[in-house]
Amino acid sequence: MVEILKSFVHVFAMMAPWLVFGFFMAGIVAVWIPRSWVNRMMGGSSGIGGILRAVAIGVPLPICSCGVLPIAAGLRKHGAGKGPTAALLVSTPQTGIDSILATYALMGPVFAVARPVAAALTGIIGGVVVSAVGGEDADVVAVEDAPAGSRGIKAIFWQAYRRLLGSVAKPLAIGLAISALVTVLVPDNFFTDAFHGNDWIAMPVMALVGFPMYVCSTASIPIAASLIAKGVSPGAAFVFLMVGPAMNAMSLTTVSALVGRKAAVAYLITIIVGALLCGAVINLVPNAASASVLSATTGHALSYVHWVSAVFLAVLMVYNLVRPLHMGRKRN
Repeated sequence: MVEILKSFVHVFAMMAPWLVFGFFMAGIVAVWIPRSWVNRMMGGSSGIGGILRAVAIGVPLPICSCGVLPIAAGLRKHGAGKGPTAALLVSTPQTGIDSILATYALMGPVFAVARPVAAALTGIIGGVVVSAVGGEDADVVAVEDAPAGSRGIKAIFWQAYRRLLGSVAKPLAIGLAISALVTVLVPDNFFTDAFHGNDWIAMPVMALVGFPMYVCSTASIPIAASLIAKGVSPGAAFVFLMVGPAMNAMSLTTVSALVGRKAAVAYLITIIVGALLCGAVINLVPNAASASVLSATTGHALSYVHWVSAVFLAVLMVYNLVRPLHMGRKRN
């Protein structure tokens, strides 16, 4: 029980700065970006154009799966369609400018090019599939722009850490608990020893391993490099690089709230199938993994920024769980 609690705290602290930053960016989006513009660019009637724009924005952003959730929630509340929202959620956490450079340095040019390409393709496909399965909302929702007088820092903080954080605090807590259980109960070398060179087992298993974990696109690189150094194929490692950052137990519960359960299932299937196909293609490329790939440890000390962010975020989450938004409105 103590180890599970330690894992919970460590993962929470590791992701806290991204969440704090992500919610603040979402607050800026909610306050400063006109809802009519979001509705026009990424609304339900924006079609494939809205999906392509969401992917173009998402691929270079250095934001992980937890950090993109509040941004997507803010855009969704502003009138973004389910398809563009899903496209942003799929493409953004898989890669970013920082992770592309780190991937090139540790794993070589093939992986560095393949990651953003895979993120863009799965983002487009995921957006199209979610739009088809989940249906799109009418563009009449959330089209009123915020009054000019309500665009100050106080409004940004209220939108970010009260309205948006309050809407995802519960699923975030549930997902964190699942991640802590998996991290503690599954031995570190269990899957590596079990593969025995059988890649058709390794790739699906790596998808299953990556799904419930929290790992950002940059932090996943040394894990994948270590797996390759221990004999896991480049394709199987690439599956982990895609599924780990793009999807986890924490984000799935939140995505379901944003786009609906049926669309969330389609979203999950798109990521997993896309990762398996990309992994198979990577295995066909000669010397896909750079010879400079080295074993890397996944354990690392967290900075004071992580812990300060964790305390700040924990206080806000507890406040939002104890005092829901509708309760605050009723008393005010």
